[in-house]
Amino acid sequence: MSVPGAVRRVAVALAVPAAVPTLLAGGETNLQQTNDLLWLLIGISVAGAIITFAFLAYSVVKFRDPNNRRRRYG
Repeated sequence: MSVPGAVRRVAVALAVPAAVPTLLAGGETNLQQTNDLLWLLIGISVAGAIITFAFLAYSVVKFRDPNNRRRRYG
């Protein structure tokens, strides 16, 4: 009578560690779930940086002081 109980305990002991990876790896990871949102935020931030730098370059060229045109610095 103790043999079926021992066999059952061995079978349960072998089945539990085998089932843990499938329970943990059943869904998507956090990075996979938020990957699209991450790329959207990166795109928005890059577009904002490009617009800001373009405005800076435009304002430096457009609103420079004409009195400093041929002045030597230093």
